[in-house]
Amino acid sequence: MVHGTLYIKLERDSDCDYIHREIRNHYKEFINPEGGVNMYAVGDEFAYDFVPEDRETPVFMDEDQDEEEEIKLTEQEEAEIDTLLDLQNDAKEGR
Repeated sequence: MVHGTLYIKLERDSDCDYIHREIRNHYKEFINPEGGVNMYAVGDEFAYDFVPEDRETPVFMDEDQDEEEEIKLTEQEEAEIDTLLDLQNDAKEGR
C-alpha cells in the first residue's frame, strides 16, 4: 500500500500515539521511505492515513535532529496564552 487509510478501534484510546509511531516507523522502513502517516480520531476509531512525506503532519521529530527547536513567542502571544490558560482553569473550577 502506498496511499490509503487504515481504521483501527483501540481498546485504550491512550495507545493511539504509540500505534501511530509504530505504524509510521514500519511504513517508512518497509513500504515507502518517502511517505508518512497522519492520524485522526473518527468517532470511536482512529484513522491512520498514508500520505506522501510532504503532506504528513509534523508530529514526530527527526531522529537526526539532536536539539528541540524552541518556539519563540512575542510578549503579546505569551500574555494571550496566559489569559487563555487562566480562563480554561476558571471554567474547570466553575467560575
